[in-house]
Amino acid sequence: MTHRNRSRDWLDNSQIDKSQKRKNAIKITVFTSDHCGFCNHAMELVKEATRDLNYGADAFEVVESRIETHLDRIESESIIAVPTIVVGKSRIIGIPKLEDVRDLIHGAMLTHHVDDT
Repeated sequence: MTHRNRSRDWLDNSQIDKSQKRKNAIKITVFTSDHCGFCNHAMELVKEATRDLNYGADAFEVVESRIETHLDRIESESIIAVPTIVVGKSRIIGIPKLEDVRDLIHGAMLTHHVDDT
């Protein structure tokens, strides 16, 4: 069962039940670290951008992936620094700006249905 923390509108990997993922949602993965001073800021920007761009219920699935607990994904996802925000085949590495995060997500929204067919 997927649980949402009432104070947050994002899910972390431990809260996601694969059978209940939103089928058509755009997946946004934010790679973070416990030792990263900028990672919380990156998560806040992603949450703000998804609130700004969310025109329909469950349009986005935001996943925080802590590298300490998901070491296998560092190599498979080619993560070279944190924070790294990944949407589809595009990414932002390092300290993001809100407008860059919005552009990244908006670009994914424009191509999302084309890529799914």
